[in-house]
Amino acid sequence: MCELPDTIANASTTLLCHSPMPGESGYAGSETCLGLLSSAGLDSTVVLVTFTCPPAACLEAYPRAVGTDDAPSLTVVAVGDASTAADPSIADVDVDTVSTPSDLTCLGITLSQELSAADDVVLCFDSLTALLQNVPVETVYEFLHAVVGQLDAADASAHVHLDPTAHDRQTVDTLAPLFDTVVEVDDGERTVRTRQFSR
Repeated sequence: MCELPDTIANASTTLLCHSPMPGESGYAGSETCLGLLSSAGLDSTVVLVTFTCPPAACLEAYPRAVGTDDAPSLTVVAVGDASTAADPSIADVDVDTVSTPSDLTCLGITLSQELSAADDVVLCFDSLTALLQNVPVETVYEFLHAVVGQLDAADASAHVHLDPTAHDRQTVDTLAPLFDTVVEVDDGERTVRTRQFSR
């Protein structure tokens, strides 16, 4: 499993800038994400927000992602296309759906409910790239600002995926200040930038 430097492991919010691995989605394509998920305690709840991966596939890959079958509980928030493949009767996983990917009000309420339902939440958001295909960057910024406030109040941690090759540099630079740490992965090389002040 990926060993993370303290600057990443101790951050409350992390922006993961990496291109998806061919044929893989979300946490399956980022060693940094795997490291953050595997550090979640057994009493934690992992909340995976996915725009592309059906909940059943998320559940199938989850023990492999965290490196053990004895894993923290998993909640999947399936958005847009992923919600059409959602089966709320899947065993051992809670599934919430948001049918319209541009409905940030519904998504925000769903995340707020998940944060208040558990004492220790680790949020994996896959991905901002999918969200930005449906919502302007200014609106995404406002949404993330509100979510970061909710995470702070709940003492929860989060990492958010973004494919930097799908956006111009200005978009990345607009969203980056919302996060404690920005991790950029290019050709296997990881660059970490840490915010020098607390939110």
